[in-house]
Amino acid sequence: MKIVKNIKCLQEIVFQIKKKKQSIGFIPTMGSLHAGHLSLIEAAASENDFTICSIYINPTQFNDKNDFNTYPRSYETDIELLKSLDCDLVFLPNDKEMYPSNKSIVNYNFTFCMNILEGEKRPGHFSGVINIVNTLFNLTRPSRAYFGEKDYQQLWIIKSFVKNFQLPIKIRSCPTIRDSTGLALSSRNDNLNKEEKVQAIHLFKTLQNFKLNLESKSPKGGIIDLKKNSIDFFTKNSLIKLDYIEIIDEENFSFVTRIKKNIKYRILIAAHVGRTRLIDNIPIG
Repeated sequence: MKIVKNIKCLQEIVFQIKKKKQSIGFIPTMGSLHAGHLSLIEAAASENDFTICSIYINPTQFNDKNDFNTYPRSYETDIELLKSLDCDLVFLPNDKEMYPSNKSIVNYNFTFCMNILEGEKRPGHFSGVINIVNTLFNLTRPSRAYFGEKDYQQLWIIKSFVKNFQLPIKIRSCPTIRDSTGLALSSRNDNLNKEEKVQAIHLFKTLQNFKLNLESKSPKGGIIDLKKNSIDFFTKNSLIKLDYIEIIDEENFSFVTRIKKNIKYRILIAAHVGRTRLIDNIPIG
């Protein structure tokens, strides 16, 4: 596995791969890798000739300085983990490489989806995400790029970005990976203490109960009452502060108040568990 830290070297390698007409699978990460990331790498390796994983904690997508400073960092462990997989290259740039003094930051706002839910709670977050993802796409020139469904709003926005800007990249989405309790794997889980991890399970349980209740009721109703019940539950839990729980139409990412047949929906939730903010979601069948 090659370890590359500068853009020029990466571009030279990518040029040679493209010259051979080989496909590139790309997985952008912020490190502190877990089984969810590994599933993306395995998917990329199975579909492409060459697999690139980037590890870079992008400062422009953090609206909270403390969140940026406390984001888990485990570069040495991550590299050893990647060496055990079919990863051909890991790109480890620093801030000067990714944001040189002459680089301009684009204020992306091509879809309303960037300003609701995560976009509302974390102003500027998705613009920062698209800035860095676009830069990495230009550098790695992937045939396919891989993202997890846990960050579903991010996945939807990136798909929309690729479509709107006509980038020649296929976006592959991979299912959320969970631990034995149902907690969605996240790098931020490392910041939870033992009691907070126990409480964090309630996010997934709430999604499950919401889903089961909706699927057992008439498609015309139930959403408002179920949301109220969820809000009431978290209000009584001193360790969890609910940010939102919403149902969206997957195709348009629009909020819904009633379920109709033959349309794909998804329930999304976000909450602070102690000082750590977590997100999760599940589809409604």
